[in-house]
Amino acid sequence: MNLNRYLDWQFRPTTWVTLLAALACLVGAFVLPASLGDKNSPIETVQMLVVAIGMYVTCTAKDRKCLYVFASLCLFFILAREVNYGRTLLIFADPENANKFPKWKDMEYGWLAHVCVGLYMVWLLVYFFWRKVWKQVQEVLQTTRIPAWDALLSVVGLLTGVTLEIMHDCLVEELGELVMYVGGVGILYLYSRNKVRKI
Repeated sequence: MNLNRYLDWQFRPTTWVTLLAALACLVGAFVLPASLGDKNSPIETVQMLVVAIGMYVTCTAKDRKCLYVFASLCLFFILAREVNYGRTLLIFADPENANKFPKWKDMEYGWLAHVCVGLYMVWLLVYFFWRKVWKQVQEVLQTTRIPAWDALLSVVGLLTGVTLEIMHDCLVEELGELVMYVGGVGILYLYSRNKVRKI
């Protein structure tokens, strides 16, 4: 099986943006203070800005509307998750620990958060099958090459974020997530604007 048939190795502006973001984050991992990995830090703010740009990109797509509406709904979920569904924005952290917030179960109506998140996830699943989004995903994958460099950089960011989260290195985790978001939004831009070569 010829994998190159399904991969597009061309360097595009989105690739350069993701690569520059990755290099900046790599340098930042060594020189930035660990406190920038805290909740509500400037890095998280930039992450949310990148995800918001992704929502704009998907909401303004010209074709395959259902696919990109679904992508927008997923990005909104990611945006909400970045602020713990509002908890890290609306509630003060422990003065001695910037990452310690009251748990939902300890709040009077905290249980509602889990209900709302569950309902939203069910709605995503319903929309995916009701609007036959899976068919459009299948069509894209069968007819369009994967932007290999963008995807590779995104995966490196994802793996870095997941690995460092396990190791409790909040700064590098957030920087890895930022690279993943930049790369992911770049991929959405390429697909939604028909910038990727056909198979």
